Amino acid sequence: MTLKKIKKMSIKSQISSELSESISNVLGKNVKILYKSLIRMESRGDKVDNRVLVITAYRIFITTTKIPTRVDNGFHLMEIEALESKKPNHLSITLIHEHKPVSILIGEEGTSEGVINAIHALIAAFDDLFPNVAMEDIISKVNLPFPLQPISGTRKHSTCGDFSNQYAAMCDLCQTPFRAEVAWDIDTIYLAHDIRMLHLKDFDHLDQRDLIPLVMALQHNTWFTGVCGDGVRVGGEAWEAVARLVRCAAPPPAVLSWRAATLRHDHAARLGHALVRARTPPALHTIDLSQNHIEDKGAISVLSGLANNPDGLRQISLSQCGITGKTVTHLAAILNDSAAHLTTLTHLDLSHNNLKDDVHNLYNFLAQPNVLTHLNLVNTETTLENMWGALLRGCAARLSSLKVGRNPWGGRRARDPPPSFRQFFTACLALQDLDLSYCRMPPDALKSLLLGLACNESALGVKLNLAGVLASSQAAHVLESCIHGVRCLQSLDLSDNSMEFELSGIVRAIGKNHSITHLSLSKLTGKRSYAPPLIQALVHVLQEPDTALTSLDLSDCKFKSDLYGLLNALGGARRLRTLDVCGNLAGDAGARLLAKALQCNCTLQTLYIDRNAFSIQGLTDIAHALRRSVSMRRVEFPACDAAAGGRGASERVATLWRELHERLSTNSVVCGGGRVRALALERAWAGGEAAAALAAQAAAALPPPPLQHALERAAAAAHHLLHQYLQRCSEVFAAMGGGGGGAELVTLQAVRDAMAPCNATLQDLLNEAVENLALSACESVDSVDSEPAPSSETDIPDLLSPISHSGKLDYLNLATPLGCRRRERCRRVRPKSVAEQQQCSSNEMLSLPPLHAEAADALADLPANTLRHLVKGRPRRVKTRAPSRPITDQSQDIDEGLDEFWRACRTPPGSEEASSVSARTPLTSRSLHSLSSLASSPRASPRATPRHSPTLRRDDTMYSVTSGESTPVLLECEVSRCKSSDNVGNKMAPTSPPPSRSSDNVNAIGNGCARVAGKARPWSVAGGNAEGAALCTTEGVEACVGGSIVGITPGAALTSSMMRDHPLTPEDAET
Repeated sequence: MTLKKIKKMSIKSQISSELSESISNVLGKNVKILYKSLIRMESRGDKVDNRVLVITAYRIFITTTKIPTRVDNGFHLMEIEALESKKPNHLSITLIHEHKPVSILIGEEGTSEGVINAIHALIAAFDDLFPNVAMEDIISKVNLPFPLQPISGTRKHSTCGDFSNQYAAMCDLCQTPFRAEVAWDIDTIYLAHDIRMLHLKDFDHLDQRDLIPLVMALQHNTWFTGVCGDGVRVGGEAWEAVARLVRCAAPPPAVLSWRAATLRHDHAARLGHALVRARTPPALHTIDLSQNHIEDKGAISVLSGLANNPDGLRQISLSQCGITGKTVTHLAAILNDSAAHLTTLTHLDLSHNNLKDDVHNLYNFLAQPNVLTHLNLVNTETTLENMWGALLRGCAARLSSLKVGRNPWGGRRARDPPPSFRQFFTACLALQDLDLSYCRMPPDALKSLLLGLACNESALGVKLNLAGVLASSQAAHVLESCIHGVRCLQSLDLSDNSMEFELSGIVRAIGKNHSITHLSLSKLTGKRSYAPPLIQALVHVLQEPDTALTSLDLSDCKFKSDLYGLLNALGGARRLRTLDVCGNLAGDAGARLLAKALQCNCTLQTLYIDRNAFSIQGLTDIAHALRRSVSMRRVEFPACDAAAGGRGASERVATLWRELHERLSTNSVVCGGGRVRALALERAWAGGEAAAALAAQAAAALPPPPLQHALERAAAAAHHLLHQYLQRCSEVFAAMGGGGGGAELVTLQAVRDAMAPCNATLQDLLNEAVENLALSACESVDSVDSEPAPSSETDIPDLLSPISHSGKLDYLNLATPLGCRRRERCRRVRPKSVAEQQQCSSNEMLSLPPLHAEAADALADLPANTLRHLVKGRPRRVKTRAPSRPITDQSQDIDEGLDEFWRACRTPPGSEEASSVSARTPLTSRSLHSLSSLASSPRASPRATPRHSPTLRRDDTMYSVTSGESTPVLLECEVSRCKSSDNVGNKMAPTSPPPSRSSDNVNAIGNGCARVAGKARPWSVAGGNAEGAALCTTEGVEACVGGSIVGITPGAALTSSMMRDHPLTPEDAET
């Protein structure tokens, strides 16, 4: 039955046209009237007044019969709580907020036709408002003496379960303005993406009162299955609308998510009370109240309401809610009481709550066979060694994600791990994600974990998180020994571990595992001196041709200049696809090296480079380098670096990255020329110059692909053929008496779209064929280039002729012949750049001398194992004391006092001339390198036996030499200046004294510089042994003029015994 038939079945007393027009004027011309009838309304006692019942789309009005009429009573359809009929012509309407019902009489006594027509009109109004929902599900109590018939409405329903009309009705109920943007978003965006969950975050820009009708519109909507209010702070009225939705909705919502909305325990208590008082059994199977401090009181109230769900729960998330073991005990009791939860519950998240060890009842549930796939107990203070037995018995078959990080392993006394711990990881069949981060496991437990995963033959693609786990060198050794045999791992996270535990060995062991494709080493701690071995190990792993590592994360490690080695070797990483080097403070020098690497790499596709202190110039270098990249497809925008370095140059940054993404968009379409260019880069890094040149020339000379024009012609031909066929079909139907189709049934664009998959397949086949052709050509060129040239004479090695090495071989330290694998690896590592030496200024870089062949030969003569001062670059400590000796004048000539020095050497110490020379010579000398000639004399005395420096003892008359404890001084000379003296340049190196900490002061003082105020320097003799203090030449002094040493009188170290054993003559001084 329809509403039109109901209007025809009107009662005998008709409403006059004047009264109908007056009612329309009172209600408004835009209000659609569905039904109106004369009624008698009961008032006080037995008094009855004549009224008019008017039913509209959203409301029911009772007006007077006088003209002009007025509205005597009115209420919304959603305010009706009960419909009852005590007599055939009687109808009682009970409202939600009114204690006294509205009692009316329709029609004559003893007939129910008027009441039936009014009820049918109400059914039609509810069907217009909530399609496919019965009126009994909307009104809580319907008590009528006759059965209800389905009545169809008068309007056509819109999309998303007619949400727009329902939202308008709720706006009319709440007396709030109708927001057209809300209705448009639901009918357009939600419909296009098939979104079945209402996200209030999309409308949080509205006022709190505007959210109330939005939530109430879901009460009887059949499109949406739940509501999500993550991050939306709701007031009391809005939360009351949510509670009414849970209590009165038909169909009831199945999903409720309200994360990080500052809910308290009173909000959760009201929600739990609504779940208990729901009209129908609650169907809520997924609830997420994480990051709301609802405490035990609110959580227990919500869980008590969810216990009435007959279909079972699926997902429960109470992370960071301030609950304790009391809530977990209540939850475990609910789960154990109903067997339905064992077959439905798949997600359980109780992380970041202080549960401690009050979870034994939960272990009883986990020990039963269940379908749990995700278990999150991160940071719950739960002892880990007690849970593996329950997981082994009930969760080994389906559990795919296990997160138990930031929990203690056991008690204070270290015990062996239980056997169930290893057995669980051996028996788990579907494990995909395992998080044990920041669990201070003993080395035996870590070994059991790795061995258990190594014995697992069912799990594949496991992601293992061991961040912050390596607490000792023993644990690092266990990981290094066992990780290569765990073949089920796909991703390994070693973030926030210390580099002091020899991570380089672990990285090399990971390189031997051919299943790990992602490695995360972010936020590493420790001294920077441990970084170079780690970088070298990473370079070794990435350069291996059979490595499986395709993704590397080195973010927030602050490697600075230590990262340059990895960037130099990035061009030869043939398998790497994703690289994250954010937060390493590499600077513009790192940007330049990265730009060079991007031009050489042919496999890298994704790059993250933010927080590296790149300036606009560094970003420009990277952007220009990406123009030549053949594989890069995504580069994260460095927002921090662009904001710091792009102040005042925003247009330049925008233009720069616009061009960059245009280039990246071209790389997304792989063509034959791009693959040939990638092959050229690979051959160049592998050492095949001829093959690289051939591939580079072929990439530039390749003809354009012919598929586009050919497929266009094929599409046009197919469209013409189909058009002719359809014309013949239409003629056949027309001949049989049917109508012919004049419009075009199949368009050309439809044919193109149908042939698009075929186009992509043909393009892939063409690219593969071109790549194979280029590969065969390169291999043939390499084979021809590798053949030895024919020699007319027999190659007889001349063992008597000296072997001369080129400067390049000396520079690369390749004088010893190496295998082909070694040469290939060295070729794929880019030499160090001048840009790495950031401490040098631009003028110093320009003044660096070129490396000629002579200089290279000279460097080859130096000893191979030279000592390097490890603390030479350490900053000096701030001086807090005043100098104890006067500061010398720097304006004096550096050669002043040499005559007195040699006169003192020729004069016996006890003579009067020696005393006068000592009186005229100051205590501070400016000829440090003149003393170095004394300490490093090539001619050794046969009588000199002590190997340590003598110590000066000061008395009232003179300085005497004793054999006490010495303080050696590091004497460093420039190689180019020492080369001028044969005695100093060639023979001094083997007997040079070991370095000492005094070199810091020597280097800081420099040539003729004054002594810095600070702690007094100990008395010592410059030199490493007594042999070097015997002789001295004027040529060596002139060649080694350097700094000065404070507190030593020149010539005082030459005692009478020394002068007697080694007399110094003017002839010796000249030679």
